[in-house]
Amino acid sequence: MTSRTPSAFLENPPHLLIENAFGGDMVARLLAHALEREASFTATTVGRGKMENAQIRRSRVIRDFGALKSDLEAAFLARLQQAISALRLTPFTVAGLSLELAAHGDGDFYQRHIDTFIGVDRARADRILTGVYYFHAQPKAFSGGELRLFSLRPPEQGGTYLDIAPSCDNLLLFPAWVPHEVRPVSCPEGGFARSRFAINCWYNGTA
Repeated sequence: MTSRTPSAFLENPPHLLIENAFGGDMVARLLAHALEREASFTATTVGRGKMENAQIRRSRVIRDFGALKSDLEAAFLARLQQAISALRLTPFTVAGLSLELAAHGDGDFYQRHIDTFIGVDRARADRILTGVYYFHAQPKAFSGGELRLFSLRPPEQGGTYLDIAPSCDNLLLFPAWVPHEVRPVSCPEGGFARSRFAINCWYNGTA
């Protein structure tokens, strides 16, 4: 007897894409913030152990938002109920937001992963919802860098995926357990200001 894969494992992953999410003023402020702090960006890491592994993830990041932090947190929280409704999530109590500003330059990427922690890495208040807010200088100087969302069953086993373009001022929200990756970025002219910038936001909480 052959077992059948439940259809939920093969379906496109749940997600919510909001265009013109935070507005041009926020884009300008974030760009200025990133360029002012270029020297403070460090190599990204993976896992709670914060280990660098350029075979899995390559980009640069900062977590200091200065005077922008309160406005940025308010912008993400303002979209929470919309996301819970659209994604049919069980309502949860937010224990806090974790924010980072990631810059992807030429050749940068992040292989398939999930944002929740498991095993010994699991915390009492875990990541429940992931938000990714995209912004970049105009005109856009890079290509690639799509965020690929996977079904629970990977493509090599009959599952599906979809690619979300990193369009400026767009906000992508999805459950933190959804497998995803950042496709390689191409920016042959280089230059930090030409990067694919994104704010990664994790809504931490308990169900």
